[in-house]
Amino acid sequence: MDIDIIRKIKIPHLKASFETLALKHKLALIICLLSFSTTLMPHETYAANETKPQPTDIQSILVFDLSNSNYQNYLDSVSQKLTEQYHQDQIQLQAMRQQKLTEVVQAYLENQGSPLANYASVLVTVRNWKKIVALANAESTLCRNYPVAKANCWGVGGAKLWDFGNNLGDGVIAMNHFLNHYPLSSQIKYSQMTFERMNGLYKQPPADHWVVNAKTVYNDLTSIEKNL
Repeated sequence: MDIDIIRKIKIPHLKASFETLALKHKLALIICLLSFSTTLMPHETYAANETKPQPTDIQSILVFDLSNSNYQNYLDSVSQKLTEQYHQDQIQLQAMRQQKLTEVVQAYLENQGSPLANYASVLVTVRNWKKIVALANAESTLCRNYPVAKANCWGVGGAKLWDFGNNLGDGVIAMNHFLNHYPLSSQIKYSQMTFERMNGLYKQPPADHWVVNAKTVYNDLTSIEKNL
């Protein structure tokens, strides 16, 4: 090795500070440090750079005012209208059913030759209408034989027949009241009794054919009502 080409280079001790740097070096260092800050604190950097909403954006934000009762009032109004409509529909359906029942019962009674046919519209409005017709069959062959002046074809009163009104329409109303309130001494009224239990109490003396005659018509009317 040629020792002549070897040169011994002595580098003095390097020492520098921020103040001694040139201006361009200072700017480069500041930019470099700032780039690190976005990595170390990204959420703060994002928050600082995020643009504030403009007035037009604020207007489009949905706000729920719980103190405002307009919406609840609207719901109450809709609910009330639906309820009223439901009741009206039910009333209309009931009226149509009542009309149909009247027609069918009238036809049944006309076929039996009963004067009660003319009062079918009254019959179907009272609670005990089926039992009233059934008892009329057991007592007077569906009111074909009865004292017209008393409008009582149900034998109520026995030998001293009660006066039930001016016509069979009055008689139906009076008979319905009678069944709901008699016997006075019993907690169970005729309207709640079977024909078998009424036999010997309502019907005196008891007779088996009386029960058969009452139940036959009652079953016919029950079937008519179910088939509407």
